[in-house]
Amino acid sequence: MAACSISTEQESKSMCKASPKSDRILKCSYPSVVDRYFRRGYKIDVNGRPGEDLCILQHSNKVIIVTIADSHPLIKNNKTIKNVTFQVTKNLNRMDNKVSGKGKKGGQWVNETGPLCIITCDDDSQYTIYSCVNGKLVEVNEKLLSVPNLINEKPSTDGFISIILPKFGNSDPQMEKLLTKDEYEKEILNRAQEDKNS
Repeated sequence: MAACSISTEQESKSMCKASPKSDRILKCSYPSVVDRYFRRGYKIDVNGRPGEDLCILQHSNKVIIVTIADSHPLIKNNKTIKNVTFQVTKNLNRMDNKVSGKGKKGGQWVNETGPLCIITCDDDSQYTIYSCVNGKLVEVNEKLLSVPNLINEKPSTDGFISIILPKFGNSDPQMEKLLTKDEYEKEILNRAQEDKNS
């Protein structure tokens, strides 16, 4: 929880905003739920697809949530999503995933290159979203079937793609393979510079 004691702007610059007429603190800004309880990892150019970047959120309980990164074309190009399907191959529908019990028995196993869903936009462009981690599929976000634009409107919350439970002790090692937020931001800046120079 952020400290809301009155202090000067310099002392609390990172957490709170000062009144324009005073150097006293009037209101505090708190980190979001995602920033408080989740560790972010990023995978860029997933499966060799330029610009198709994903953000992987690891909860403090080691469960992983797959989301779209801000640099993904869906968000970057403000695409309108026509539909989302979890029928990723002729014989595999992620909606058929049924789990039960504490160990999530019956959950489909996904590896880091396993497709989770296919997104079609109103310009007929398509994007396949991949797991990026190994584990049991706990849940897919069924809400996306009726409100697909949650993916680019609220990517880290209501627009998440899926929830995955890695094997015990394997969540942290998988997160270590991903880019940190700082590394991701540097890569995106480099990409923008390369695009500008080409």
